[in-house]
Amino acid sequence: MDNKKKKCSFIEHKEIDAINYCAECKRYLCNKCTNHHNGFLENHLLYKIDKDIEDIFTGFCKEESHNNKLEYLCKTHNKLCCGACLCKIKDEINGQHNDCDVCKIKDIKDEKQNKLEENIKFLEELSKSLQNTIKELKMLLENLNKNKEELKLNIQNIFTKIRNILNNREDELLLEVDNQFNKLYCDEEIIKQGESLPNKIKISLEKGKIINKEWNNDNKLSSLINDCINIENNIKDINNINEIIKHINIYKNIKIKFIPEVESDYGDLLESIKRFGEISYNKFKFKKCPNNIKEDRKYSISGEKGNIITKTGTNNNWAGTICENELEQGKEHKWKIKVLKTYGHDIMVGVVPSDFDINSSTYNSCGWYFHLLNSKLWSGPPHNYGGKSTNLMSKKDEIIVIMNMNKRTLRFTINNEDKGEFYTDIPIDKPLFPAVLLYNQNDSVEINEY
Repeated sequence: MDNKKKKCSFIEHKEIDAINYCAECKRYLCNKCTNHHNGFLENHLLYKIDKDIEDIFTGFCKEESHNNKLEYLCKTHNKLCCGACLCKIKDEINGQHNDCDVCKIKDIKDEKQNKLEENIKFLEELSKSLQNTIKELKMLLENLNKNKEELKLNIQNIFTKIRNILNNREDELLLEVDNQFNKLYCDEEIIKQGESLPNKIKISLEKGKIINKEWNNDNKLSSLINDCINIENNIKDINNINEIIKHINIYKNIKIKFIPEVESDYGDLLESIKRFGEISYNKFKFKKCPNNIKEDRKYSISGEKGNIITKTGTNNNWAGTICENELEQGKEHKWKIKVLKTYGHDIMVGVVPSDFDINSSTYNSCGWYFHLLNSKLWSGPPHNYGGKSTNLMSKKDEIIVIMNMNKRTLRFTINNEDKGEFYTDIPIDKPLFPAVLLYNQNDSVEINEY
């Protein structure tokens, strides 16, 4: 049945939605037609139409021109068939299943019931697991969205700080330009004062000559002396302005510059800004402990990056895990292992192939490791190291692992000193992953990209 609501087959009710289907009459019935139908043909088989039901089973074959009862099951196609479907003469409308494995419906009853019980059990289990999966997906989406918003907010905060610093620096430089020019060069006020000098000199000169003619007039002596003082002050102002002008002229050939002035310096700054910032994810994240792992090999994963592993099982066996992301082909990868807590440095680090089994009792037969306790090498083929000694000091608390997927080499750096290649010609026909093995309970290490 298509998604469009079926209409009543009675021509006068063709605009009314059907609520039932009669398998005998092969007609869709509205509410009125259903009432009349039941009154006359109460033994007919009615199917209630539900929008969630994709098809209506009528008991009759739906192949074109067949209109026969469905009495057989084609096991080959797992499909109900009628006699015409099994006709020996095969043409466009008959015999579609004449070469198939066919049986009568009643003969398959017990088999289908058993299969139904299996399917019910499967669906019940699937329903439970699906609910948990959906719940985990919702939590994952919530955490991803939270992480996304935190990242965006962090980026905005950083660039806001950068913009504020740039704006403040711009204001400082603009103010400094004003200060430097005011200090070294003339401004409009000095020009106005300079323009007033000739008139000031002229007035003082004329006044001085008048005073000089009347100097012997004792009755005006105090007034004449006061005029003399005024002339002296005018001369002092004139000399000050003149000195300022002379000082300005000294710097008339000085040019104030803004550095960087060279285009390359400015370009380098712009390129640095363009490359500033990077969005990255932590590819060195440990896989969570599976439910089916043996008791003595259990471990926990912690840390915001999921990069801390702690053994929770007993001391009776190694607990091992790998990182979620495989090492990319053709590149050199570096990661740092930091021991956070240990009873005796019984810890191995290295790389393993994709068929690494965390429940296996022979870790060293699958992978290439460095033992932090005694600096020995353990590995599977083709090296098959069973505790090969090195000349390194024992008990490492921090070690850098370097896997070159192009050269197929594995080396270790200890105390910032590269100790060289410990493994060469490592097979890369299978994906490789960083791995960590812990022996003692509560031992804990952290892995980070380097």
